[in-house]
Amino acid sequence: MAIKLIATDLDGTLLNSKHQPPEEFYGWVRRHPEIRTVIASGRQYQTLRDMFGELGDRITYCADNGGFIFHRGKMLYSNPIKKDDLYHAVRYMGNIPGVTLVFSGAKSAYVENPDPKVYDNIKMFFSALEIVDDLNDVVGKDIIVKMSLYEENGDAENLVKYLPDLGKHIQRVLSEKHWVDIQNVTTSKGAAMKFLQDYYQISRESCMAFGDYLNDYTMMKACHYSFAMGNAHPKLKEIANFETTTNDYMGVMNMLSVMTE
Repeated sequence: MAIKLIATDLDGTLLNSKHQPPEEFYGWVRRHPEIRTVIASGRQYQTLRDMFGELGDRITYCADNGGFIFHRGKMLYSNPIKKDDLYHAVRYMGNIPGVTLVFSGAKSAYVENPDPKVYDNIKMFFSALEIVDDLNDVVGKDIIVKMSLYEENGDAENLVKYLPDLGKHIQRVLSEKHWVDIQNVTTSKGAAMKFLQDYYQISRESCMAFGDYLNDYTMMKACHYSFAMGNAHPKLKEIANFETTTNDYMGVMNMLSVMTE
């Protein structure tokens, strides 16, 4: 069956260890206007648009782990976090030592007066980033779909085990060794893929996905041609239907060449 949609994660997947996309990807997208190309990332929409803006309307952006979907500058979908949950998170997670809380919204991301070194690391993932005195003041002024915790020592896998409970309707997902993402339990890359499949009338069997970490888990399940990177988390490899080479060996481009050229 012909591939009609491909969705790829960025960090650890399409991007190499220097956080650079392969030049070949831009040419591939331009050669295949018949295939919907989706960038599915934990990063915010503005960061994704800045990175791939030269491809224009050819790209659909599934940002903030599926919290937002944008195409041609239009928001197609959002799954906002309730105000009470945002206030609760600031109260119980806003002052954990070595951890910085970030709100991700439609207009910008927001952080409270971070250490300069921490700010530089966060800015890499949030190009639209506003420093505020109090995250509580952001609530109600933007659509917030994700709260991210940046763990300075790269021990996010341990941090996630000890976070306060925000209720069964809220999930905590590891997105990278420094990051824990907190969102509605109904928010995921997989849910976003299902929305796009319905929106574009494309079957699961015609979709291909690439990922490396646990925030890609549901996206793997939503696409028949699911590829775990060679450097992927072991639990992701267990449920992916296929495996490719690592992000530094152009695993995504290798399989796109085989499957679509």
